[in-house]
Amino acid sequence: MYAFRFQHPKAMRYLWLVVLAPVLVMFLFIWLAWSSASIMIIAVLLTVAICFYFLFTRGKAADEITLDRNSFTSAFFGRVEFDEIKSVSGRSLSMEPPSMRITLHSGRKLTWRITIKGSIYNSVADAETFMRFTSDLSARMDAWTAKHNNQYQQGSHTDEDVPTPAEQLRKVATGNSKAVWAIPIGLAFAVIGLFKTCGKEWFGKREPDFAKMAEQSELRYEDNIEAAKAVMQEYLKTQGAYFLYTNDTAARAELLPDIDDSNPTGIRAFQHTAANSELQAFIEHPDSFEIRTVIVAGDETISPMRESILNLNDSAAIKLFIRFYDPQQRVVPAGMRRNEVTDSSVLPVFDVFTAIPLYDSLNIRGPVSETFPGMNMMLAQVRHRPSFRIYLTGREKDGISESLFRKVVTELNRQLHAVKADTSGFVIRAYNR
Repeated sequence: MYAFRFQHPKAMRYLWLVVLAPVLVMFLFIWLAWSSASIMIIAVLLTVAICFYFLFTRGKAADEITLDRNSFTSAFFGRVEFDEIKSVSGRSLSMEPPSMRITLHSGRKLTWRITIKGSIYNSVADAETFMRFTSDLSARMDAWTAKHNNQYQQGSHTDEDVPTPAEQLRKVATGNSKAVWAIPIGLAFAVIGLFKTCGKEWFGKREPDFAKMAEQSELRYEDNIEAAKAVMQEYLKTQGAYFLYTNDTAARAELLPDIDDSNPTGIRAFQHTAANSELQAFIEHPDSFEIRTVIVAGDETISPMRESILNLNDSAAIKLFIRFYDPQQRVVPAGMRRNEVTDSSVLPVFDVFTAIPLYDSLNIRGPVSETFPGMNMMLAQVRHRPSFRIYLTGREKDGISESLFRKVVTELNRQLHAVKADTSGFVIRAYNR
């Protein structure tokens, strides 16, 4: 089941109200020959405020979708058979990826508007969940289309130049995974950021020196990193202790600000533009950034501990984080058959994570055992795969004292012993005490 929030399909009508309502109010004042400017301004502002209220409140929607072989069932739109789908579209002037619109043969349209960066209508986690739904739906429609290929070709889609709904959906899912939509926006912000800091030097030149731009961006990045480290060392004093339990003895845990170091443009000159902007903001206002526990594994891979789609409905103030990582194990994505894999090195490494919410610090057995479906099978990998790693972390800031963390470790060990896993190689470490 995929649960997520999105913008209500009818929310756009409220946006039109925001635009048109002030015009209608002013026209009414002119028609009635009311000359009080102050009353007119109050009426316009009140009307706009009411329209925005409806836009923000009634524009929110939520959906839960389950998939099967021939259809999907949406709590918002109802059940849809695959053979009812006429077309699938994604990016448009009114929709940003990973939004999607499905048009049925009946003429009915199912629209989910979602933004990848999050908004008042959806979070980043909602967007990630929706992209997983899109990928899963694409794989199932591909399988369904292959099974019903002859029947489908005899239907209304007889033109070979017209892509099938499955092909359209695959294009939408591929566009989401590659984040192609982010390039123009990312490029614009990158250019703005670069010219804000280096415009005086470059402006007026006929051709910008991209090599020099990249070099100066790299130098600023290194300077910002050093300054941020100094700020973080001081800021750590306010963060309290944090803890790590793992069978990766070379690993360590660190607290780091949640800095965006992405480069959606793919251009070397803009590699650190986003990071430089956020690092400078962190140096000036460190308390405005979320501080995450980051695991530096023994193989030097870095991964922040974070929640997963399993935590969508969690509301506990006390929580730990757990990560399962095996660099020797590869995962075949949904929709890809194992016999299609020619080079396993291109497949993603097994790396899953989630939060463990504790609603009652006296009851820790249930939350630990129910962290993942089939938790006992996950823990048994420690016995079957020498490269399998577990990382359990907790922070005082998240309500996890050292004594409570050790109780959770004891419960985790009990469950490891139940599947005959050896815990003698595990270590527990405390930081910033």
